[in-house]
Amino acid sequence: MNNKISDIISKSRTINIDDKSKIVIMSDCHRGEGNSDDNFLRNEVIHMAALKYYLNQDYTYVELGDGDDLWEVKEYGNVVLEHLDVFKLLSEFHKKGKLIMIVGNHDNIKKDMNILEKYFYFYDNPDTQEYYELLNGLEIEDGLTFKYKGEDICLLHGHQVDLLNGPFWKLSRFLVRYVWRYLERTGIKDPTNAAKNYEAKKRIDKRLKKWSEENNKILIAGHTHRPIYPKVGSGLYFNDGSCIHPNGVTCIEIENGNISLVKWVRSVDDNNNVIVTKSVIAGPTPILDFFE
Repeated sequence: MNNKISDIISKSRTINIDDKSKIVIMSDCHRGEGNSDDNFLRNEVIHMAALKYYLNQDYTYVELGDGDDLWEVKEYGNVVLEHLDVFKLLSEFHKKGKLIMIVGNHDNIKKDMNILEKYFYFYDNPDTQEYYELLNGLEIEDGLTFKYKGEDICLLHGHQVDLLNGPFWKLSRFLVRYVWRYLERTGIKDPTNAAKNYEAKKRIDKRLKKWSEENNKILIAGHTHRPIYPKVGSGLYFNDGSCIHPNGVTCIEIENGNISLVKWVRSVDDNNNVIVTKSVIAGPTPILDFFE
């Protein structure tokens, strides 16, 4: 399975970055259609606050897979309509040339151009007669490499080393859509969900970590929903976590040649106003320190 990672990275584009580059990496938003299965709803305000901050601070936003949950949702237009304000923010990044979208297992059908042309490029709201150009011309990618001072920082979702969510994703999508989403309401866990299966998380993270060490490249992934930030000298594998943690949104920032793991949460100020705040979980650490 690790050969699959190498194949994706070798075919992906490379972007040179430097100390002036500002990048934020998020994954696993799992935007749905606004019903009880839409896990994104509880953190949508937090996510939007973070997006506005990064947009105003001129970051490049990388959505590292599973931005939309198109296993549970059949009609992508329902996702766009429910979370149109989020898509408008994404379109602002895109207009500035600062949006990168990488697919995961739950949204890999976004690479189907018919879907993109119908919902992603333009959106017409029949209720208000408003017409939006959303992500016209955006290239949906499998992976990406940032090259910083001769070193590689590779990005992909991570499901490629997960048998159920990689080679057998169509079977898993069928089971999620028609079986497990209903059984989960009775307390039965979905075995295809790496984020809710501790042993699967460990197995997937171990495979991703092994690839990064064998190839001496930083690898940043999502998929398992488990934030990972290695100590210097202990590995090159990072995980940005997810946007649907019970208590906030985690992501990875690259700025001034440093890499950090941060978290966005709701809190209350001294005047009892609900606010969204950012805290640093780990870092910032110079990127080159991890290669020494």
